Amino acid sequence: MWKLVSACAVGTAHLDINLPCQDACRVELIKSSAADQYLLCLAADGAGSAKAAEIGAQVACETARDCILAWVLSADSLVWDASMVEVWINDIRSKLLATAVASSLTLRDFACTLLGAVIGPDKAVFFQIGDGAMVAASGDVQGVVFWPAAGLYANMTYFVTDDEAVKNLHVLITDSRIDELAVFTDGLQRLALSFEQCSPHSPFFEPMFKVLRKQTPGDCEALNVRMADFLQSPAINSRTDDNKTLILASRRAE
Repeated sequence: MWKLVSACAVGTAHLDINLPCQDACRVELIKSSAADQYLLCLAADGAGSAKAAEIGAQVACETARDCILAWVLSADSLVWDASMVEVWINDIRSKLLATAVASSLTLRDFACTLLGAVIGPDKAVFFQIGDGAMVAASGDVQGVVFWPAAGLYANMTYFVTDDEAVKNLHVLITDSRIDELAVFTDGLQRLALSFEQCSPHSPFFEPMFKVLRKQTPGDCEALNVRMADFLQSPAINSRTDDNKTLILASRRAE
């Protein structure tokens, strides 16, 4: 059984100028019509320069969730390919555009990155536009699914709202059994990744996964509070002033 914990926390740089947390996430277990279980993990980071960044991140996660739910429930035998993910991205952009029009704003005002994973009984699909990262483990092998995507200039990245969003979309479909997963926005990537080795920074993850493996699924609700406290702790805030989202999922036993 999957054990899940997640939290978003506002960064000190945002608090200093009275901005809200512009991250969003969604974690859910979905059952197909054949009663197979699928783990869904989504995280979005609204662009700091976008007027409605927090709304964009929330709408992106909610729309992605709705698209994936419809896909999981659509048939007993699912088609896994990159084109289905492109359809999800286009649906997300359409929803964001409709939200922008209804608010008399532009699509760019809702700019956000997006990271997503759907893990089924014998397959998994990962997708990402922009920075942040996902770290997946299969057996004793742990690695970064996609390296954080930088834009053409320093401190820039790609967004779901970009005209070329699909061009900047990364998709990986694998038959490997995924036992553990971490999903995080760019506020944590300098803590969670070793940029020198282009690999996960295991000392960041391992203590948290060790605790999660010992839990039952019903015990994880309390961990969400502890995760939020951790993300807002002086130890973390001293190393990053950005908004932070972290999702951890494990179906291992300690």
